Amino acid sequence: MTRSEYRNARETLGWTDPQMAKVLGLSRRSPYRYAEGATIPEPSARLLRLLVELRLTTSQRKFSEIVNRLG
Repeated sequence: MTRSEYRNARETLGWTDPQMAKVLGLSRRSPYRYAEGATIPEPSARLLRLLVELRLTTSQRKFSEIVNRLG
């Protein structure tokens, strides 16, 4: 996944970098690094592509519920 693809995915989902970190199970800084061009591990890239394909956009309350269920 390229930097551009990552940024487009984040925009499509309407999520902030901290939200991206929670869903993908990353450190708080990783999404910022990805947006600047750092290599995105394939498992994270695949999950992100799936989320975009499913158009998993939610309200803040629903997003929090989902993240809490993920652990």
